[in-house]
Amino acid sequence: MTTSNLQKFVGTKLINEMLRCDSVRQKERNDWKVLVMDRLATRIISASCKMHDIMSEGITIVEDIMKRREPLGMLEAVYFIQPNEKSINELINDFDKSHALVPKYKAAHVFFTEACNADLFSRLTQSKCAKYIKTLREVNIAFLPYERQVFTLDSPDTFYITYNPTPLPQRNAHLDVIAEQIATLCATLGEYPTIRYRVENEKMAEFAQAVQQKLNQYKADDATMGEGTDKAKSILLLLDRGFDAVSPLLHELTFQAMAHDLLKIENDVFEYEVQTPAADPKINPAQKQKVLLDENDELWTELRHQHIAAVTKSITTKIKDFAIQKRVKDTDRSERTTMKDLSLMIKKMPQYQKELNAYALHFNIAEQCMNTYTKDSGDKLCSVEQNLAMGTDPEGERIKDHMRNIVPLLLDTAIAIEDKLRIIMLYILHKNGNFN
Repeated sequence: MTTSNLQKFVGTKLINEMLRCDSVRQKERNDWKVLVMDRLATRIISASCKMHDIMSEGITIVEDIMKRREPLGMLEAVYFIQPNEKSINELINDFDKSHALVPKYKAAHVFFTEACNADLFSRLTQSKCAKYIKTLREVNIAFLPYERQVFTLDSPDTFYITYNPTPLPQRNAHLDVIAEQIATLCATLGEYPTIRYRVENEKMAEFAQAVQQKLNQYKADDATMGEGTDKAKSILLLLDRGFDAVSPLLHELTFQAMAHDLLKIENDVFEYEVQTPAADPKINPAQKQKVLLDENDELWTELRHQHIAAVTKSITTKIKDFAIQKRVKDTDRSERTTMKDLSLMIKKMPQYQKELNAYALHFNIAEQCMNTYTKDSGDKLCSVEQNLAMGTDPEGERIKDHMRNIVPLLLDTAIAIEDKLRIIMLYILHKNGNFN
């Protein structure tokens, strides 16, 4: 199955299979329910559904299963959680009088992100919670649809656990979890792919086998998985970080990656100053505003993977075209647009403040990226980084002595320690660790 918007596809699937499940909606629509989720489930819902979509399905409150919650004994609860020990323990405790004087909710409709192992399933079904459970299903969505065509497993510990020189006891269990997460992605898309990986990497071979076993289990439950008329066989390409250790060290010059590298953007939230239409900044000065850079921002989705030079040019062109379209008089016709020009346009056209603020936001991000890039000697850094990564100069000539370009950067006190470390690590990779 192909989908142009993974987030929308996942959101629709969750609403149809979970919130519109017959056992959940067996009563009248005015029978409100509570939605209780753990961390991963919350992030999945947040990435794929809007709050009004959830509320329109009869959800009145959304709560975190890990936090203290007041009992709502008149309401039934929909649990969307990972089938791990922490979340299942919290679910059991919600209906165990030894932990709470009264059950938290009237009943429970439990939906797991993926398959639950036998031990945890047995613990749940043998607990006092069991008699309150009206629904118990797996929705098989254990991945985070981060963008329309991008997903993540939301597992920041994987690198440490996988590459730790000392084998960690939780390694095999952790790999089993992320193998299951990848399998749920394939199952959600209706794909039964051929798996490809680096054969010389024993860890990846082991992981690929784990993913294959998970896929086989889903295929056993749904024989149509991966089938279809004139359907090409899909390929699941598993790459470990060792396949490309260079890219994370390079300064990226595409808009989204550069912004995250150089600016303070946390959880895709960026703070900037919004220019108000007032003529006198003392009366109505610029205000700070936080914005979420996500799929709902059309300009962001259009520009985010473009080179920063193309982004700056594109925004300038869009601003001028907008001014011409709206017939703004005395618009600056110069090649370069500045924030001052945008501020003047906002004052002249307060009725278009929303549109112009959108341009101002992305112009601001691009400008901050370039200012930081210039201040931190980005042009010199990027040139040396690219030369080390490629082994040649921009003309394709092999560089015999990289140290001639590296040493001045390492001695430059204006360059940050982190950037110097990038250069050193790139040089080590370039030499394959051999300095003889």
